[in-house]
Parts: sequence; structure tokens; C-alpha cells
Amino acid sequence: MTEIPKSPQEVGLNPALRPRTEEAHDTDRRTPAPADSASVQHEEGRAWPIMWLIVTVACIIIGAWLIFF
Repeated sequence: MTEIPKSPQEVGLNPALRPRTEEAHDTDRRTPAPADSASVQHEEGRAWPIMWLIVTVACIIIGAWLIFF
């Protein structure tokens, strides 16, 4: 990886966080696309709408109680 030298003002307080550009590409190894390697359980995430409904109703009840009482 080749880096262009920068002045101390451009590097900032933490030189480890300076921007770097990768110029070498590895064409010997093929990797699958992220969508092909993702795994999701069949019923995963089905409870979230119910949890959000309960939280929303609870917030509305608490808000109404604080406003009217």
C-alpha cells in the first residue's frame, strides 16, 4: 500500500486515523457476495412489531397520564 506523505496539519491529532487508499487488488481469491453468504432464521424478527406496538402504547399512556394528571 503506497501512501502520499501529508503535512502534520492534514494528519490531525491521531495519525492512526488518517485516510488510506488500497491500491493493490487481490484477483486470485473469489469471495461470495454478501447477500449470498447472509443467513437468517425462518422466524427471526417476527416479535419486533409486537414489541414496538407495546412500547408505543405504553408511551402514549404515560404521556397522556403526564399531560392530564
